[in-house]
Amino acid sequence: MKVMSPERMGKYDQYAIREWGIPSSVLMENAGRSFFRLMKERYLKKGKRVAVVAGRGNNGGDGFVVARYTKLEDYEVSVYLLGRREDLKGDAHLNMTLYEKIGGRIIEVKESLDPLKSGLERADLIVDAIFGTGFSGEVSGIEKEAIEMINSACKTVLSIDIPSGLSGKTGRPSPICVKADHTFTFAYPKLGHLLYPGAQYTGRLTVIDISIPPLAEKILGWDAQFVEGEMLRGMLKERPPDSHKGTYGHAAVIAGSKGKTGAAYMASLSALKIGAGLVTLVIPESLNFILETKTTEVMTYPVPDGGMGHFTMESFEITKDFLTDKDVIVLGPGLSQEREALEFARRIFLEVEKPFVIDADGINAFREEPDLLKKGAGRTLITPHLGEFSRLIKKTTKEINEDRLGLGLEFVREYGIILVLKGARTLIFDSSGEVYINPTGNPSLAKGGSGDILTGFIGGLKSQGYSLLESAIIGTYLHGYLADKWIEKHSEIDLLATDLLADLGIAVREIRDGKERVYIEKTL
Repeated sequence: MKVMSPERMGKYDQYAIREWGIPSSVLMENAGRSFFRLMKERYLKKGKRVAVVAGRGNNGGDGFVVARYTKLEDYEVSVYLLGRREDLKGDAHLNMTLYEKIGGRIIEVKESLDPLKSGLERADLIVDAIFGTGFSGEVSGIEKEAIEMINSACKTVLSIDIPSGLSGKTGRPSPICVKADHTFTFAYPKLGHLLYPGAQYTGRLTVIDISIPPLAEKILGWDAQFVEGEMLRGMLKERPPDSHKGTYGHAAVIAGSKGKTGAAYMASLSALKIGAGLVTLVIPESLNFILETKTTEVMTYPVPDGGMGHFTMESFEITKDFLTDKDVIVLGPGLSQEREALEFARRIFLEVEKPFVIDADGINAFREEPDLLKKGAGRTLITPHLGEFSRLIKKTTKEINEDRLGLGLEFVREYGIILVLKGARTLIFDSSGEVYINPTGNPSLAKGGSGDILTGFIGGLKSQGYSLLESAIIGTYLHGYLADKWIEKHSEIDLLATDLLADLGIAVREIRDGKERVYIEKTL
């Protein structure tokens, strides 16, 4: 599903109006009518009272359309306009007038908010129609007080297009922002709905078709893509009946150090579990006994470490030679931050011309010389969490959180590699400028080892012949989807990273059969 910024969505509206001759009033009518239909189906029962809180712009105009249909079907509805009638222009003024023509009463909320307060207390359902997706900055004045009342009313809140006070571009809320139970947006989801913390304010999200011509996508483009099961179905390959282990490649996992053998185990096991034909774990020799004992299906390749318990330059040449016929190299889980181990990682990356999936200490190996990553342009993928990315680009985590999308794009365009920026709604950036927003996952993944499983998934998929980008999209989606399946039967606190592997086959089958969980609803 394509995702838009408010600025791009405005171009879509203008395209529909100018090139296809669809009047703006028709777009507003389609939006409000569809919102009412879904509100009626899911939330309204006879006797329920609806309060529409309308602003003075087009979002308020949508609110008047909703109010008109609500009244026409004999539901009790009250409209509270935050301002004066004469402040409304264009389509918003038209729909205010149409509402009044059918006997609708509008309560102007100006100096005193007492009428709004008593109206919200009486209402069963609140429709938020104050600000639209173009809002930015801070809410102030009467709108600020109105939003405070909405949030404290303890009623079901439905937002038209976006919760008022939320930036549709960044997902950053004003200090006062509507916290919706359900948001109904139009034509496409907006970035602000999906990026955190905006997703928390949006609540459940439904996308409503308002007759924007599909051809517009080819002309106007998009800002990101929301990963769905349908996208994965277009990528997942069937296994030929005459295939064998060689068909699915050989992944080498360079990982582990004293105290961190678990990371090596999890990354290599998950690469095999997701379908790599062969996986060999390259491990410091002094730790080999641990991994030989722990692993069964994964092979090990011990390399000299002088008893140090981490990779050393002594093991560089033998490792380099071993990698010559491998299909992908997973580098970094549990590697340690010992200076020699980091130097080893850099040299392997620079001198072995293979696809690399780099995580954890493998990323930290480049924090002093990040430009070295440019030498892997077109064949490299990194999977940093916020702290690792912060060290790499020399920005604070606060700065990154304020513009994950912009900084991620800037990074991949400069470095020419794929970035999987982990977090709530993991973002996948391709060097072409494409951005993919992953919907899956939950706080059960906030635990050591979950990143090692993800890295192994991506490496194992690449081994089978998927592109690095496909491997990132499929691996990230499945990783979070398995966590979502876990909490259906368990809780967010008891997941161990290896628990993710148990239902992998079931999850893949659900996706292939089109029976996966839906994260954003789209409706006509």
